[in-house]
This record gives sequence, structure tokens and C-alpha cells, in this order.
Amino acid sequence: MVRCSDRALLAALEERGPARVTQLAAELDAHPITVTQRCDALQSRGHVRRISTDMFGITEDGRAYLASIE
Repeated sequence: MVRCSDRALLAALEERGPARVTQLAAELDAHPITVTQRCDALQSRGHVRRISTDMFGITEDGRAYLASIE
């Protein structure tokens, strides 16, 4: 299993739109707990927003951050 990177997570959210943790975990070959932890960290920096208990979406700040690290 590959470590879930912030870049990969943000790229997945930008490409697919809002997604459930389980969908992201499957796509990124990561454990759902890892994805939740990374999303929580990205949310604290304003890069993603929690849409529901287990669904996240990328923010405009997240898109700008992703563009700056690609």
C-alpha cells in the first residue's frame, strides 16, 4: 500500500469532484483511516471542505495549492 500523499488526494478530488472517503481510499490504494486523517489535515489548512461525515471536496485554496506543487 502506497502512502496517501496530499498531492494525490487533492488531484483526485479536483478530477472527480466531491468524493467519499471509501472511494478515495480505493482510488489511492490507501486505508480509509489514512485518507480521513489526510483530509482532516488538508481541511485545517483550508484546502478541502467536509461535505458530510465521510465526504470531502477540494476548495479554491486547495486548487491553487495543487497548482503550486505540480
